[in-house]
Amino acid sequence: MEPKIESLLTQLNDIALPEPVGWWPLSQTLIGLFVGIGGLIIGLSWYFYTQKRNNRYRNEALALFEQALHPAQSPQQRLHLANKLLKQVAITNYGRRDVAKLNGQAWVNFLHRTALYIDQPENLQACLEAAYRPNPDLSDHDIQATLDYARHWIKGHHK
Repeated sequence: MEPKIESLLTQLNDIALPEPVGWWPLSQTLIGLFVGIGGLIIGLSWYFYTQKRNNRYRNEALALFEQALHPAQSPQQRLHLANKLLKQVAITNYGRRDVAKLNGQAWVNFLHRTALYIDQPENLQACLEAAYRPNPDLSDHDIQATLDYARHWIKGHHK
């Protein structure tokens, strides 16, 4: 090369690279994304916490139901306990004023109305009233269907 070009080339500096782009300060989009995700996490946590708190009575009633239904008990005792727990859960959720006065067909209609998607046994009223009769004439199938219905109603009734 020519000496003049070489002298000019030696005067040139290398290309100066810029500093790498950092994370801070965050862009408005990332701030919005983080706030949205945080709000979603807080909202879902609050929702599940209130659901758990509001359904605590169901879990307690189901635990009492399972604990108290021993096979050693007579069918009348088991039906009496099931009706008692159904009434307690209904009073807890719907209020004493509306539920305490219900009996017979009105009680069965209330149970059906508050859990429409749960199949109600045909002899539900007879089974629930059999707990208060001296010698009920019920089949084991009807008794078991009533107890299963009570368990499902406690677990899945709605307002």
